[in-house]
Order: sequence, then C-alpha cells, then structure tokens
Amino acid sequence: MAILVGIVLCSREGRIWKEVGIRKQEFAAWAAVLLTTLASYPLPILLRGQPLELPRSLDPSPLLYPIIFPIMVALSMTQENSNNKNPYLVSNLIMSLSSLPPTLIPRWDFRWMVSLLPLVPSHFRQRSNSETDSDELSFLPPLHFVLSSVLTYLLHPSLTSTELRMIATALINLLIYATSPQAIILKAVLWGGGLGILILCEDVIKWNVNLARVPSHKLRRTGNAIISIGRWKNFAALRVKGQASDSEGELPKITFNPSKSTKSTRSKSVGQKSFYASLTHEQARKRKLAYSLWVYGSVVFIVMIALRPYIGKYAFDGLDPFLWAPGYLLCGQGWYQNLVDTIASGSGYCVTEGAASAANLRLLLIGYWFVVLAMGISLVTAILTRIQVDTRRKVFHGMVVIMFLIPGVLDPAFTYLGLSLALAVFLLLDTVRAGQLPPFSGKIAAFLEPFVDGRDLKGPVVVSHVFLLLGCAIGWWFTLAATGTGNGDPWDWSKRQIDLAFVSGVVCVGLGDAAASLIGRRFGRTKWGWRGGKSIEGSLAFTLAVMTGLSVGRWWVGTETQTWSLVDWAKIATVGLWGSMVEAVVTGVNDNIVVPVGAWIVVSGLGL
Repeated sequence: MAILVGIVLCSREGRIWKEVGIRKQEFAAWAAVLLTTLASYPLPILLRGQPLELPRSLDPSPLLYPIIFPIMVALSMTQENSNNKNPYLVSNLIMSLSSLPPTLIPRWDFRWMVSLLPLVPSHFRQRSNSETDSDELSFLPPLHFVLSSVLTYLLHPSLTSTELRMIATALINLLIYATSPQAIILKAVLWGGGLGILILCEDVIKWNVNLARVPSHKLRRTGNAIISIGRWKNFAALRVKGQASDSEGELPKITFNPSKSTKSTRSKSVGQKSFYASLTHEQARKRKLAYSLWVYGSVVFIVMIALRPYIGKYAFDGLDPFLWAPGYLLCGQGWYQNLVDTIASGSGYCVTEGAASAANLRLLLIGYWFVVLAMGISLVTAILTRIQVDTRRKVFHGMVVIMFLIPGVLDPAFTYLGLSLALAVFLLLDTVRAGQLPPFSGKIAAFLEPFVDGRDLKGPVVVSHVFLLLGCAIGWWFTLAATGTGNGDPWDWSKRQIDLAFVSGVVCVGLGDAAASLIGRRFGRTKWGWRGGKSIEGSLAFTLAVMTGLSVGRWWVGTETQTWSLVDWAKIATVGLWGSMVEAVVTGVNDNIVVPVGAWIVVSGLGL
C-alpha cells in the first residue's frame, strides 16, 4: 500500500502532489481522525483494567482497502492539464472515514460527525463551481451507513464486511458523479433496478424460498421449480472436500455466530415453513407460480415504467431507449435505413456521420462475443469430467481476455455498455437462482454447480462470476470516467487516445490470476512465509502473465511516438510485481476486485 501511495503522489508530473497541497487541510483532518481513532481504540480496554492482547490472526484489510483505495482512485482521476480542483476528493475522504470498522467507532452517529471533519475546511473556503455542494456531502455518512447495512442484510456472508463497504463507496460515487451516458445507464440499472426489486420483491422472494425449503415429500411434484435438497447436498459436498478454491491456498474454516435479530428472523421463518407444510401440492404449486409471476412482472414494470424514461431523458437526450438501441446497432443495414427514412426521414442515430460503419462493427463484436461464449462453454462441457473444478473456472478467465481485450480497443464505449448490461443480467439471474423462482432457477443452479467453490457456498449469492465480470470492467469504467467525454460524441471514441489502464482488469483477472492458480497448484513448491498457501512460482507466473498482457495492450493502442525503453519495461514489471504481491497476501477481500483496482491505479500513476 505504501508503494501504491508513493506512485500516485509522484505521478502526473507533480500535478497530484499539487492537488494534495491544495487540499492539505482536508487531508490533515482526514489523517487526524484516522490516527486518533486507531490510537484511542485500546483506551477503553485499558480503562476497564483488562489486559491488552493482540489477536492470534490480524487481518489488516478493513483498515486498508475501504480506507485507502477510494482516495487513491479519486486522486488518479485528477486531470493532468487542468487547473480545476479535483471534484472527487472531498467526498471520498468523507466516505473513507465512513468506512472505518464499527469496532473502532461503534456509534454510527458519532462516526457521522467525525467523518465530516474533512468537509469543514472546504465549507468555510470559497468554493469553485466544479465542487459539489457541502450540504449534499454532509449526508454521505448516513447514506453510506444505510447502504452498507442493506447490502450486509442482503449479501452477508457471501461478501465480507470489507467488500460490502467498498461496494457501498463505489455505488455512492456512481450515484453522485455519473455524467456520461454509459455511467448513467449503469447507475439506473444498479440503483433504480436494485432498489425497485428490493422494495417490490423482497418479501415475495423470501416467501418463495421458505416454501421451497419445505421437506421434499411435501413438494414431490414440483420438478425443477425448486433446487432439490439433493443438489444442495452436492453443493455442500464440494465445501467439505475443499475441491474448488479460486486461489491455490486452502479454504479458511467458516464460522458464524447468529445475533438476536437473526434468531427472531429464524423463528419467523420457521413459522412460515409450518404454514407452507400444511399446503397441498396444488396449493404450493399455485403459490410458487404466483410468486414467480409477481417477481418477473415487477422486473418488467421497473424496466418499462421507471428505468426506460429515466435513461431516455438523461442518457439519450429524450430519445426512447428502445428506439435508440436499434439505430445504435442496425443503422448500417440498408433495410433498416429505408424503414427509418420511410417513417421519419432525417431522424435517428443512423443518419449521423460514421454511424453506419460503427454500427456494423458493433454487430461484428456481438457475433464475436457469441462465438467465443459458445466455444468456451462447449469446450468446458466436453471435458467437464476430466478436469478439476479450478481448471474449469480458469477457462472462463481466459475467455474474458479474448472477449473484452480486442473489443475494448476497437469500441471502448460499446464495451463499457456491454459490461454494464452483462452485470445487470448476472445480478438478475442470481436473484432468480437464490430466490428459487421457477422455471429458471433449477436450470441456472444446474449450470453453475460444476463451477462453484467454497466462497460461493458461504451465503446465498454465487459471487465468482460477478466478481470476474467486475474485475474485468473496472479498467474500462475507471478509464472512461477519468478521460471524460468533453464536447465530442460520448459514443464515438475513435479519435481519442485511450489510456492503457483500461486493460488492467482484464490482464490481472484473465491472465494473472489464472496463471498464478494453474501454475501455483501444479508446480508451486516454494511457499511464501505467511498464511495462505501461495507459492513463489505462482506469483512469478502472475507477474509474467500481467507483463505479457500489458505489453500486448500497449503495443495495440500505441502511437507513433511510443517508446520501449528500459524505463518502460521497468514500469510494466512494476505493475506485474505489485499485482502478484497483492494477490499473494490479500485477505478479507476477493482478489478479483482488489488487484484490478490497484493495478489500474499503478498503471495510471506510472503513465504507461
């Protein structure tokens, strides 16, 4: 982390260090709160006369990733040739302090007050027009607290508390800073779609899950409407055997101590099961059908009534998304152009300059994605019983490199949109699977069963495929956010130089992580000296894979003035070595998220 901070502060030819100097009062307030909180933590223990003992295993992740990463990402968004203040810094300083573990500051209202201290200097200083109003920023701590609580309620223990606080910070940044059409669509899908499903479908999904948990002899004729108990036994067997882990180390032992609220919720759930057990087969079938229809109907309602007008107004300048999408993809087709000219001559996206060739390219990319998916799934299915679970999973890691690296260079904006929509589909499908909603939940669970690992069995959410997609998307999302659209077409990036940092997620997740796992498991003999079971051979494989991916990406997006000096190679090696060390020591968070975020920061800071 010290290396990461040093790279960021020394980057942009001193522009970021100048930004820190401008915000020195805010940073001083942030550092004072953080250091005071850490220093005062032992005082209550000592005042009670209890001995101060260090824990047997200390996990530093809650004090590193949610606290440092948002600030480093915000600093990396600083424009190099601009004198405007960085608009992201103050808000992320506040959310960094809001992410302090509750163990350090148990009372959330007190954490709210201390989190606002970095806002005090800017509140009394003359604010520029580019800065967000301090009155809005003052509500970030309670928003962060509520969002973290909701995410914990929904996703724990599938996600750790550290991951949940990082996700809350990322979602709030998306909420308040989304300006490009692609970011607005992503915000609408995650915030609007997520809140809509939570409000309309939460109780219905819980009722359906409780109904599905009634003993099998009560629901013998439901077929694939629920995930059978036998299938869950197979899932549990994977956890007992410890076969499938995304890293080369062993899985930690999982323990969970339910609270009083959990006990009351459990007793309520037991009462619901007793009611459902009294139903006949026909009544249970009708209830499951009604629950499923409500959820699917709610999704259609949210998309058509809520998301559709919002996206049309703020992302497409008032044009309906369902009218914009065909033109975005089909305007190069003669029959479609004739149809548009017949209905409304001179209107639509398809008459803009260069739109026809760009749309044809997008159709080719969609076909390319389908071919890669079909080949990858067919390959895995054909050799499913001959390879280990870890190898099956790494096939998908390799697929993301092929799927996203080339399209990301050819059409970054379309790749951004595709990754956002794919994330929405993944989250929706996992909601259907976790909610055990017929007729698709059984099929989704059957498809995922050969690829789940111990992490996926901890809670209700299968996180591996979502984290894989997020790790790949981080590079594009951050790069396009830092680049800005300016006055040009936000959907046409053909004349803009894209920063190499956009490939950081793909090379780390698709190449580095896969190489470290496959090589480390088979040839790893020399282990690192800390807990986790990672090997030096696996870390070297990660480094070489990332260096190869960055070199190819740099050559692909390079300009005529691009150099390949020893300094450039040293920078590439630094990214690979830094990522391999984080992958080897990371705890408390999924490396498919932490490593791509850190790698993006390092690549941006080194100016590759």
